[in-house]
Amino acid sequence: MTHEPQPDHDHVPERRRLLRRAAAVAATTAGAGVAATVGLPGTARAAPGDHLTMGTTNDAGPATTTLSLGYAGLTLRNTAGAPLRLVPGEQVYPQVLDSPTGTVAVDPLGDVFVQAGRPGDEVNSWLWTSEWATTSVPVRPTRVLDSRDPDLRRTIVAGASTLDPTGRLTPGNPIVLSLDHLVRDGYALKGNVTVVGMTGPGFLTAWGSGTRPTVSTVNWSAAGQILSNFLFAELGTLGGYRSVLTVQVSAPTHVIVDLTSLLVGHPSQVVAVGGGAAPASAAEAAPPVEPAPAAAAPGEPVVLGQRNSPGVTTVTSAAPDGAATLALRNPNGATLELTHSDLHVASDLAVGTLGVGVYGLEVGNGTSVGRISDAAFSTSNATMLVSVPPTRLLDTRSAAGRARLLEGVGRIDGRGRVLAETLLIVHLRDIVEYGDGMLGNITVADTTQGGFATVWGTGSLPTASTINWWTAGQLLSNGVITQLGGYETVGGDYYPDVVAIYLQKSAAAVILDATGLLVRHPDSAVVNAPTSTRTAAGSAGRRARARAIRQAAERGDRAVRADA
Repeated sequence: MTHEPQPDHDHVPERRRLLRRAAAVAATTAGAGVAATVGLPGTARAAPGDHLTMGTTNDAGPATTTLSLGYAGLTLRNTAGAPLRLVPGEQVYPQVLDSPTGTVAVDPLGDVFVQAGRPGDEVNSWLWTSEWATTSVPVRPTRVLDSRDPDLRRTIVAGASTLDPTGRLTPGNPIVLSLDHLVRDGYALKGNVTVVGMTGPGFLTAWGSGTRPTVSTVNWSAAGQILSNFLFAELGTLGGYRSVLTVQVSAPTHVIVDLTSLLVGHPSQVVAVGGGAAPASAAEAAPPVEPAPAAAAPGEPVVLGQRNSPGVTTVTSAAPDGAATLALRNPNGATLELTHSDLHVASDLAVGTLGVGVYGLEVGNGTSVGRISDAAFSTSNATMLVSVPPTRLLDTRSAAGRARLLEGVGRIDGRGRVLAETLLIVHLRDIVEYGDGMLGNITVADTTQGGFATVWGTGSLPTASTINWWTAGQLLSNGVITQLGGYETVGGDYYPDVVAIYLQKSAAAVILDATGLLVRHPDSAVVNAPTSTRTAAGSAGRRARARAIRQAAERGDRAVRADA
């Protein structure tokens, strides 16, 4: 049985963002009390040289108050809520970008900034959060469509009436599948798409929602074939459906779609698939191991604006609903500094301890065997997968399709076929800025004989193949995951964000489409934001952050040379 949707596509990214945040909050706060929203109590009582007065607002002005603790720490305990609050600075940029290693701050966008690296070789970074980061969640292989089986056509929520009597999809008529029973407001899916029972040559396109993009997901050259291809596709919205996939074909064929993984902001968005156990909620999780109570160290009280060496200082609050916390405020820069030390190793971190090392923020997890600290993912040490609208990067059959080529244009024949033993360099300008990789699809057409092609991003030519064909006149597709590299021309011009393609043994037309990017922050996927928005809208802080992330992501070891 199918359900007809509301008539218009529903593009509400803000609502999807809020729903993803709500899912993450629900998963991490189940069973916990709701903290009251309160301001800082009292007025400024302590000034530089004075003692820290508990329960009031203390203002040290421009002075820095330092606790020199060695391996001891400042323990902040609040049995009813958060023990530490980092207050966003109104003018965090650009001062915080030049702060010393170990700085932790909350920027005006509400994200946690960490100055990582070694002193003198600092790296700006932002911790991943479920607000904007993504994670891939593998699921039990699940068939979400088989147009040959009426029971497996139940996911179709639009376009079911356009199928032919046997269930084949018909040319030019999209169908929309709902995955709402599998994921709540998902970003994208990974899986496999198969075509079978086709009546002639054609191609299939899979995308989220809206107008059909000019890309192909799987291609076939004759009737009677059975072909499959890896599928990574952005999920869209349609009416009340929040996670949909649209499929359209150019020639009648049956279509099978199998799901193996979902891209989400938080794992709690994935519904149990295939009878597997649902993830345990926060309420069902084992309570965290609390460290043994620490007595307040003897000696003088903490003095603002001076260096303090009290050993272990404990601040304890039992205020209802976590109303009383220690808030660190600095409107002109960093709000917290965790001093970096080359002698500080992972095994030194006790449970609940935060430290900044060479690769970013480290968190003590309290394990008694092996490593007892975990590195937090951030824009300085990890990349995430971001889905993008399906985008054609290369089609050697037309001049427009060759516009991104930096190398190889002169080795394409009059039919648009790349000659054998040719290197192509494709530049992803206006798609990504300082990305680490891409996902998509490569297609070869009009082959002259058996051969293969290799797609890669950096270094010399690998001894691997990305797509293979065995005779002349073939039309074949394959999914591709590749690094991105850099390319320097003979004249010395350097281009980041390129992908290399090398054909061997056979000439063929080559088509490359992108559906996803591996980046350090979604802002690097510039194809998702119009140029006018990137240059005119948003705060100076947002633009400064984007520049810092992209510059940190640029590396000198990613060149792809023409003589590879």
